[in-house]
Amino acid sequence: MAGSRTGYGNNMNNEYNLTDGSPRYGARSDDHSSPPTPGDALRVEETPEAAARLGLDHLAAAIDRRLTSFWADRENPLVVQLRKAYPEELAAARALVKLHLGSQRQWRIKAQAVRDKHLAETMRRRRASGSALEIMFLRLGLIIALIAPPVYVVATSRDDILKLVLTGAVCMAAAYLGGHFITIRSRIPVTPNIYGPWLRELREDVVNATLVAILQNKGAAIEPATAAAGRRGWDSIASAARAVEALQG
Repeated sequence: MAGSRTGYGNNMNNEYNLTDGSPRYGARSDDHSSPPTPGDALRVEETPEAAARLGLDHLAAAIDRRLTSFWADRENPLVVQLRKAYPEELAAARALVKLHLGSQRQWRIKAQAVRDKHLAETMRRRRASGSALEIMFLRLGLIIALIAPPVYVVATSRDDILKLVLTGAVCMAAAYLGGHFITIRSRIPVTPNIYGPWLRELREDVVNATLVAILQNKGAAIEPATAAAGRRGWDSIASAARAVEALQG
């Protein structure tokens, strides 16, 4: 995270750090020789840091869990009121989340990297067995098979629109069927499809949990029901991630 922290320095100095460079909402001490004890203030970075370690499979499972949860059907009034009551702390929470996750696109890239790392051993096994080379040739063959017919029709019957349309339809069907066959043959889990608006909902869950941590760190008086509502989204994400971890072994 060192690179991200450097690149976001000015905003974090304004929204998260004090003028002396120490964190506005974290535990501060002039003596850095001893580690913090369990009784010290909460680490407000904990949730964004954990979110940055999630892979695409974790995010996909979290999205599915959120979409099927009754509490996520509409915004919780307690959370809406909390965000309105503490605009400065909300800005600090957003800044922390952006520091660790980056933009939506950057978060997805990080999650893809986590997934690729998890599948690295599987890919090594495929290469060692020779199946990866087979899949490469199958893909090349499919590409040639899809390009050759349209090129031939254009070269020989450019004015025959019906033949061009029929050839295009056949190629589309071949692309679907061939891609499906190659996907099954490769025996690599299919990359989950992550839709931007749904990923944004997860991001707001991370922001809400971070906001609660900041307020608790400051000693703000928050009703237990409000704190639970603010953390509910992140707790759901964490639960889905644990389930994925258990399946992946």
